[in-house]
Amino acid sequence: MWGLTWGAGLSNKSDDQSGPAERRPKNRKSVLLTGVIALAGGERSFDCTFRDLSATGARLAVGKSAQLPPDFYLINIRDRCVYQAKLVRTDGTEVGVTFQKTMPLADLSDPKLAFLKRLWMAKAAR
Repeated sequence: MWGLTWGAGLSNKSDDQSGPAERRPKNRKSVLLTGVIALAGGERSFDCTFRDLSATGARLAVGKSAQLPPDFYLINIRDRCVYQAKLVRTDGTEVGVTFQKTMPLADLSDPKLAFLKRLWMAKAAR
């Protein structure tokens, strides 16, 4: 009647490519995993939760008062590994990190890193 096609001129969000580009080199998977952030040679540590995880980084839920340095160790309880993590983003109670190095806990032989195994054992035993 009017010569219009239904939906003409309306944008389809699935066709809209104007959103921000994904900057991460690997897609992250949504997870809910227990973690431990270790600071100062293990003298300070606190629990966190992995929300997203990829081979190169993660999004973590941390406490409101968490103050993280630029670099720290991050223990993945389920996967029995530790990451040398670099803080790249903070947003309230969530932080984004990239992994500088991934190490299976079983392969840690440096006595200076023995605290990481102790922290994992304490958390995994619960």
